[in-house]
Amino acid sequence: MSNQDATTQPPRAPAQRLDCAGVATEVWQAEAAAGAPTLLCLHGSADSAAAFRPLAAALGAHGPASLAIVAPQLPSFGGPADSSVPASALDFDLAWLDALMAQTGARQLFGHSYGALLALRWALSHPGRLDRLILGEPICWHLLDDPSTPDARPRLLEAQCLQPFAAGADEQAMEWLVDYWNRQGFWRDLPPKVQNALLAGARRTELEVKSGSQDLTTREELSCLRVETVVLFGADTTRESQAVCAALAAALPHGRLVRLPGVGHQFLRPCGAVLAELLLAPTAAASASA
Repeated sequence: MSNQDATTQPPRAPAQRLDCAGVATEVWQAEAAAGAPTLLCLHGSADSAAAFRPLAAALGAHGPASLAIVAPQLPSFGGPADSSVPASALDFDLAWLDALMAQTGARQLFGHSYGALLALRWALSHPGRLDRLILGEPICWHLLDDPSTPDARPRLLEAQCLQPFAAGADEQAMEWLVDYWNRQGFWRDLPPKVQNALLAGARRTELEVKSGSQDLTTREELSCLRVETVVLFGADTTRESQAVCAALAAALPHGRLVRLPGVGHQFLRPCGAVLAELLLAPTAAASASA
């Protein structure tokens, strides 16, 4: 869920449009050194590819970047009566990502929030395809040990978010979701222009939240993922998200949990330099691991 300076607007130039499984996709790509490996970056709900600009800037601060950042804008869906709205955001996006990965040739994948769930599911269905996977607070709520507790996401998501969405109360659902990932009252502090931009993407957000609520990836499946995986979380994020990240890293054979101090769920923009160091020298970040 985006910060106040993030809307669903697409990234500024340089950008190109690709046809990915029949979906016109705007892709922003940072300049990089010749032959640099490609890192494909997937943003979260109600955010945009612009979230990865600080990372790209940090990578390029010391000359030609040694990683080629490619950040697509996730496909948009129409209103509730629009026949183009898929039944499942995750299934739709996995087919879309198949085409995008083939076109870019990326062997590294970085996802945040819903984008991290998407990246994880793609990696699980394409064994041996990736050299590295970076997951920033994926919405894998089923990994919580006790889903019957009052704070468990499945119960709260259904009551506070998915039920209002289903009843057409988009603003009520979005307010709860934005406040949950940021702070109480954050939605009301947003300028009307930003609120309207987020509400315009409510159908996609609803389906993304539903995908996170319904995903049942097992620990057995996770144990088969044989790729270096870094699981990131902000030190000030919700306790549920921290628990999910810890459980995920523990379930992965090559998982490493990294705590980012001084930030919450929305760590992409403030942590560009920290993330660049992590990606360029993963072992150097071990001191930040939880």
